[in-house]
Amino acid sequence: METVYLDELFCLDLIMDYFLLLATARLCALPYRRGRYLAAAALGAAWSAAGLLPGMGWLLTPAARLLPAGFMTLAAFGGQRRLGRCFAAFLGASALFGGTVYAAGLLRGGSGPMLRLDMRVLILAFAVCYAAVSLLCHGAARAARPRVLTVTVERAGRTVTLRALEDTGNSLVDPITGRAAFVAEAKALAGLFPAAERRWLKEEAAEAALHLPGARLIPYAGVEGRSGLLLAFLPDRVTVDGRERDGLLAAVSPGAIGAGESYDAIL
Repeated sequence: METVYLDELFCLDLIMDYFLLLATARLCALPYRRGRYLAAAALGAAWSAAGLLPGMGWLLTPAARLLPAGFMTLAAFGGQRRLGRCFAAFLGASALFGGTVYAAGLLRGGSGPMLRLDMRVLILAFAVCYAAVSLLCHGAARAARPRVLTVTVERAGRTVTLRALEDTGNSLVDPITGRAAFVAEAKALAGLFPAAERRWLKEEAAEAALHLPGARLIPYAGVEGRSGLLLAFLPDRVTVDGRERDGLLAAVSPGAIGAGESYDAIL
């Protein structure tokens, strides 16, 4: 029978739980609070050590282990808006880390349900686990990151280049023709018009449409409940990141777009 020392088990479990909480914080994009994580890890380690005491084996059953997981999540991440998501992430990281630790122990020649672990095994397992979590977070961040596209607009021999934020929720269309439209700042589109016509881009849309050849009006509704009409026109050619977009209308924004960001249009 293998002898298990409570102090050794406590220290190993403390380190593993602390690593798990760090990985959970990384997965949920939370700021690190190492003092709270250490206290929460000590709670989990104490639970595991108590499970080896006579008559306390029930503490180590799968169902009972959910209790310290919940207490650790509350101690480490209490006050976060999505505590349930933190709990699920902690369970997922635990499963990944536990499997990695067990596999690393087997590769080092261990066997049975109680593998003999050392610091090198823990460091290797944590490195693999944390790398996997970081890769997942990086992929999710890239998928969620807004895309800024290069839009080239041509009209009557004039060309302007815009930086447009890709907005998948943009539903602006001409109700008559059904053509989709992008929105750009007046100053960004001014280069498409002769000097005598540029001033109309700053006027009310209904008035400007009377003086600009080929102009039309498109109704819009903003996210803040505002609605009205946008001045729009059909360019001779529009390319988005080098790909031509036939029939895409250009609408003139009544105000600034991006509020100082690196784009002047919304696609």
